[in-house]
Amino acid sequence: MRSLYFALIYPRLLYAVEVYANTYITFLHDLIILNNRILRILQHKPLLTRSIDLYSSYNTLPVGKLFQFQILLHAYKLLFCPELLPSIFYFNNLTNTNFHSHNTRSKLDFHRTTFNTTAGSKISYQLCSKYWNSLPLSLKNINNLRSFKHDVKVFLLSNDIC
Repeated sequence: MRSLYFALIYPRLLYAVEVYANTYITFLHDLIILNNRILRILQHKPLLTRSIDLYSSYNTLPVGKLFQFQILLHAYKLLFCPELLPSIFYFNNLTNTNFHSHNTRSKLDFHRTTFNTTAGSKISYQLCSKYWNSLPLSLKNINNLRSFKHDVKVFLLSNDIC
């Protein structure tokens, strides 16, 4: 049943999650409910089973955290392996060190700009910087993409980021 979920359902959830999940939770509500229902059916769990237990038994993430996971992977690639991304994503001024030379705790964080609108706060670079800057330092210092994926997934399963 697990293989069935990861063969048929998970790829459809993962496809373009960075685009479709960048909306209000009310628009994702039906998709989340349907995914929870599918997980309950495949795992033969009762209706009152907590959804976090459904996801942790399959070692996967809910849609909202799947979105955060994909954005964090994009942020990691921007900082540490930009050659894996198309050239349109290359930025010269990503971190705070490009804007000031002060020795601060956040010198290696993404530089954040402020927006007055909700639409401005949903721009992908803004989300990359928001999620990346809220990660613990131990996750930001991981050198290997595979290790980063694993550790961030474990972190997201047990924690919420802003």
